[in-house]
Amino acid sequence: MCASSARRAAGGALLVLALLLAAACSSGSPESAPEPSPTPISDLGTASVELPRIAFCSVVPKADVAAALGGPAQDGASWGNGDELDLTAPGASGSATPQVVQELGCAWTRGEVTARAWVFARPVTPALARGVVRQAGRERGCETPQGPGFGSPSLLQECETDAGRRVRHAGLFGQTWLTCELAGPEVEDERAEQWCVTLVNSLDTAS
Repeated sequence: MCASSARRAAGGALLVLALLLAAACSSGSPESAPEPSPTPISDLGTASVELPRIAFCSVVPKADVAAALGGPAQDGASWGNGDELDLTAPGASGSATPQVVQELGCAWTRGEVTARAWVFARPVTPALARGVVRQAGRERGCETPQGPGFGSPSLLQECETDAGRRVRHAGLFGQTWLTCELAGPEVEDERAEQWCVTLVNSLDTAS
């Protein structure tokens, strides 16, 4: 009886020790999963992307807009085919007088930072797209360095503006010409690129 009681006591002590060790291990702070790295345009797989020529502002997630602006948007605007648009608005460039545009687009603003995106309302041929690329190369205060393939043909334009800097990616996806840009005092290339990647992922009907 004494030996049996001793064995039961020893077994109970081992069980209590095991439970204490398990509790100690589980009470530690769990390691947080690393944040996923932004997807570069080069990994986007633009050849298989299909973009509709529609009013798309409501499709773009608010979280993606906030990531581009550095916080929730404080103001927003949208326009459609045939609307008059002030091309000197924040983040834009062009004539000082409103112009009738043949595009569908959106703009979101937070402080001095503006994220914009638009598609041409009509189908675009590769020849017309190449003309748009050439025209962008002649814009004052802007450079068109070699950039990642954002459609085919595609365009990367970097401009110095009164408000700071504007980074624009544009390209032809099938017959849809998409432009996206980020403008503000301190616009990083990576943030502008990620804005365009998330935009394509939101609008892609082939995914």
